[in-house]
Amino acid sequence: MSATQKIVAGQSFMIGCCVFYLLWWRLSYHPGVAVSRVSGINGLLFAFTVFFGIAGVVLSLSGSGALPAVHPRRLKTAQVLIGGVIAYIVLLGITTARFHRPVTTELFLITAWAMMEVSVLNALEGAAVITPGRCTAGFFIIAAAAAMSLVLYVLYYRMAPMRAFYAAMVPLITEGISMGAVLALILCP
Repeated sequence: MSATQKIVAGQSFMIGCCVFYLLWWRLSYHPGVAVSRVSGINGLLFAFTVFFGIAGVVLSLSGSGALPAVHPRRLKTAQVLIGGVIAYIVLLGITTARFHRPVTTELFLITAWAMMEVSVLNALEGAAVITPGRCTAGFFIIAAAAAMSLVLYVLYYRMAPMRAFYAAMVPLITEGISMGAVLALILCP
């Protein structure tokens, strides 16, 4: 499997992760319904979510790491990692101090996902798999999806239960769509 094929597979697995996470959320977190989140069909959906997520991350990052550098990359790997860590710390501070939002794993997932997508796009452009214009478009798509996720992350505990339940599904949908857009940037001439 080529490096680009690994990225395509990885992004496809990540979309699958979003689908399974969405199904798991729908069954496990519906307001007013008490269910086990890790047994039966819910446990199976959670296991698929984890499997598809880990496979997606491994394939996306190993593929992007194996791409040859045809031109210098816009960002060095260390810049993406340090930028992601700084972004997480700043967002953690702002969301807790300013908005009094309890910290949950979603903030880490949003930040890590955006960092991974930036790494993938950066590597694809450096390997001349996508053009600089497509890379920039991809950065904007990922930034928009991450921004929407962050807004809903902050608002989640301020919403009525049913509204929050549905609002929590939006980032899974938008991030799945944005990874579909990354696939289109790679696969469409």
